[in-house]
Amino acid sequence: MTDIIGLHRILSLGVLVLAPALLAQAPSKSTSAGDTGRVRFDTAAILASARPEIEAANAAWLPGLKQHDAKSIAAPYSDSGLFIAGNGTVTRGREAVARMYEARFPKLRPIRAGGIAQDGLAVLAPTRIIEWGRGWLEMEPEGSGAPPIRSGGSYVTIWERQPDGHWRIVRNMAF
Repeated sequence: MTDIIGLHRILSLGVLVLAPALLAQAPSKSTSAGDTGRVRFDTAAILASARPEIEAANAAWLPGLKQHDAKSIAAPYSDSGLFIAGNGTVTRGREAVARMYEARFPKLRPIRAGGIAQDGLAVLAPTRIIEWGRGWLEMEPEGSGAPPIRSGGSYVTIWERQPDGHWRIVRNMAF
Protein backbone atom coordinates (compact mmCIF):
# COMPACT_ATOMS: atom_id res chain seq x y z
CA MET A 1 0.00 0.00 0.00
CA THR A 2 2.88 2.35 0.79
CA ASP A 3 4.25 1.80 -2.74
CA ILE A 4 0.89 2.77 -4.24
CA ILE A 5 0.68 5.91 -2.11
CA GLY A 6 4.28 6.80 -2.97
CA LEU A 7 3.67 6.25 -6.68
CA HIS A 8 0.52 8.36 -6.49
CA ARG A 9 2.51 11.18 -4.86
CA ILE A 10 5.24 10.93 -7.50
CA LEU A 11 2.78 10.97 -10.37
CA SER A 12 0.78 13.80 -8.79
CA LEU A 13 3.93 15.89 -8.41
CA GLY A 14 4.95 15.08 -11.96
CA VAL A 15 1.56 16.11 -13.30
CA LEU A 16 1.62 19.36 -11.32
CA VAL A 17 5.11 20.21 -12.52
CA LEU A 18 4.53 19.22 -16.13
CA ALA A 19 0.82 19.96 -16.70
CA PRO A 20 1.16 23.50 -18.05
CA ALA A 21 3.66 22.48 -20.73
CA LEU A 22 1.74 19.33 -21.60
CA LEU A 23 -1.62 21.07 -21.88
CA ALA A 24 -0.21 23.87 -23.99
CA GLN A 25 0.78 21.32 -26.62
CA ALA A 26 -2.22 18.97 -26.35
CA PRO A 27 -3.96 18.08 -29.62
CA SER A 28 -7.16 19.93 -30.41
CA LYS A 29 -10.51 18.24 -29.88
CA SER A 30 -12.98 17.55 -32.63
CA THR A 31 -16.43 19.12 -32.32
CA SER A 32 -18.28 17.16 -34.99
CA ALA A 33 -21.85 15.99 -34.34
CA GLY A 34 -22.01 13.09 -31.90
CA ASP A 35 -18.42 13.66 -30.77
CA THR A 36 -17.90 13.61 -27.02
CA GLY A 37 -15.01 16.07 -27.33
CA ARG A 38 -12.43 13.43 -26.46
CA VAL A 39 -9.25 13.14 -28.47
CA ARG A 40 -8.82 9.70 -29.98
CA PHE A 41 -5.53 8.15 -30.96
CA ASP A 42 -4.09 4.66 -31.18
CA THR A 43 -2.24 4.32 -27.87
CA ALA A 44 -1.03 0.80 -28.68
CA ALA A 45 0.64 2.01 -31.88
CA ILE A 46 2.17 5.03 -30.13
CA LEU A 47 3.60 2.86 -27.34
CA ALA A 48 4.85 0.29 -29.87
CA SER A 49 6.72 3.02 -31.76
CA ALA A 50 8.36 4.36 -28.59
CA ARG A 51 9.02 1.18 -26.64
CA PRO A 52 12.23 0.09 -28.47
CA GLU A 53 13.95 3.43 -27.84
CA ILE A 54 12.76 3.60 -24.23
CA GLU A 55 13.90 0.04 -23.54
CA ALA A 56 17.27 0.69 -25.22
CA ALA A 57 17.83 3.82 -23.12
CA ASN A 58 16.93 2.01 -19.91
CA ALA A 59 19.17 -0.94 -20.81
CA ALA A 60 22.11 1.40 -21.59
CA TRP A 61 21.94 3.23 -18.24
CA LEU A 62 23.74 0.68 -16.04
CA PRO A 63 26.47 -0.23 -18.56
CA GLY A 64 26.98 3.50 -19.15
CA LEU A 65 27.50 4.05 -15.43
CA LYS A 66 29.82 1.05 -15.09
CA GLN A 67 31.91 2.15 -18.07
CA HIS A 68 31.78 5.86 -17.16
CA ASP A 69 30.24 6.56 -20.57
CA ALA A 70 28.31 9.78 -20.01
CA LYS A 71 27.53 10.25 -23.70
CA SER A 72 25.65 6.93 -23.91
CA ILE A 73 23.65 7.78 -20.76
CA ALA A 74 22.76 11.23 -22.11
CA ALA A 75 22.08 10.11 -25.71
CA PRO A 76 18.31 9.60 -25.20
CA TYR A 77 17.81 13.23 -24.08
CA SER A 78 16.53 15.86 -26.48
CA ASP A 79 18.80 18.83 -27.12
CA SER A 80 16.80 20.82 -24.53
CA GLY A 81 15.74 17.92 -22.26
CA LEU A 82 15.74 18.48 -18.52
CA PHE A 83 17.14 16.24 -15.80
CA ILE A 84 15.62 17.22 -12.46
CA ALA A 85 17.53 15.69 -9.55
CA GLY A 86 15.99 14.63 -6.27
CA ASN A 87 17.33 17.79 -4.63
CA GLY A 88 15.63 19.98 -7.26
CA THR A 89 18.76 20.79 -9.27
CA VAL A 90 17.87 21.17 -12.95
CA THR A 91 20.27 20.26 -15.74
CA ARG A 92 19.19 21.39 -19.24
CA GLY A 93 20.24 19.74 -22.47
CA ARG A 94 21.88 16.52 -23.62
CA GLU A 95 25.42 17.94 -23.42
CA ALA A 96 24.84 19.32 -19.90
CA VAL A 97 23.40 15.98 -18.76
CA ALA A 98 26.54 14.26 -20.08
CA ARG A 99 28.73 16.76 -18.18
CA MET A 100 26.65 16.15 -15.02
CA TYR A 101 27.34 12.41 -15.23
CA GLU A 102 31.04 13.02 -15.98
CA ALA A 103 31.24 15.05 -12.77
CA ARG A 104 29.60 12.22 -10.80
CA PHE A 105 31.84 9.40 -12.03
CA PRO A 106 34.87 10.20 -9.83
CA LYS A 107 32.61 10.04 -6.76
CA LEU A 108 31.08 6.64 -7.63
CA ARG A 109 32.37 3.51 -6.00
CA PRO A 110 32.71 0.51 -8.33
CA ILE A 111 29.23 -0.69 -9.27
CA ARG A 112 28.30 -4.30 -8.52
CA ALA A 113 24.70 -4.30 -9.75
CA GLY A 114 21.78 -2.07 -10.54
CA GLY A 115 19.01 -1.46 -12.96
CA ILE A 116 15.84 0.28 -13.89
CA ALA A 117 12.48 -1.26 -13.03
CA GLN A 118 9.86 0.39 -15.18
CA ASP A 119 6.48 0.40 -13.42
CA GLY A 120 4.45 1.89 -16.25
CA LEU A 121 4.05 3.78 -19.50
CA ALA A 122 1.09 5.89 -20.57
CA VAL A 123 0.32 7.95 -23.65
CA LEU A 124 -0.31 11.62 -22.88
CA ALA A 125 -0.62 12.79 -26.49
CA PRO A 126 0.23 11.38 -29.93
CA THR A 127 3.83 12.56 -29.50
CA ARG A 128 4.19 12.38 -25.71
CA ILE A 129 4.55 9.45 -23.28
CA ILE A 130 5.07 9.33 -19.52
CA GLU A 131 7.17 6.56 -17.97
CA TRP A 132 7.62 5.87 -14.28
CA GLY A 133 9.52 3.40 -12.17
CA ARG A 134 12.56 2.91 -9.94
CA GLY A 135 16.29 2.92 -10.49
CA TRP A 136 18.88 1.44 -8.13
CA LEU A 137 22.59 0.81 -7.76
CA GLU A 138 24.64 -1.44 -5.51
CA MET A 139 28.26 -0.31 -5.14
CA GLU A 140 31.36 -1.76 -3.53
CA PRO A 141 31.54 -1.18 0.24
CA GLU A 142 33.72 1.57 1.58
CA GLY A 143 35.79 -0.87 3.61
CA SER A 144 36.32 -4.58 4.15
CA GLY A 145 33.48 -6.11 6.11
CA ALA A 146 31.21 -3.14 5.40
CA PRO A 147 27.92 -3.71 3.61
CA PRO A 148 27.57 -2.73 -0.05
CA ILE A 149 26.33 0.80 -0.69
CA ARG A 150 22.83 0.90 -2.14
CA SER A 151 21.21 3.94 -3.65
CA GLY A 152 18.25 4.64 -5.84
CA GLY A 153 14.76 5.96 -6.02
CA SER A 154 11.72 6.58 -8.14
CA TYR A 155 11.64 8.44 -11.44
CA VAL A 156 9.16 9.98 -13.84
CA THR A 157 10.24 10.55 -17.44
CA ILE A 158 8.45 12.34 -20.26
CA TRP A 159 9.36 11.10 -23.73
CA GLU A 160 8.51 13.08 -26.85
CA ARG A 161 8.65 12.07 -30.50
CA GLN A 162 11.02 14.44 -32.28
CA PRO A 163 10.61 15.74 -35.85
CA ASP A 164 13.11 13.06 -36.99
CA GLY A 165 10.78 10.35 -35.60
CA HIS A 166 13.00 9.39 -32.64
CA TRP A 167 11.65 9.42 -29.10
CA ARG A 168 13.73 11.56 -26.75
CA ILE A 169 13.61 12.46 -23.06
CA VAL A 170 12.28 15.99 -22.58
CA ARG A 171 11.85 15.74 -18.78
CA ASN A 172 13.39 13.26 -16.36
CA MET A 173 12.70 13.64 -12.65
CA ALA A 174 14.55 11.54 -10.11
CA PHE A 175 13.21 11.21 -6.57
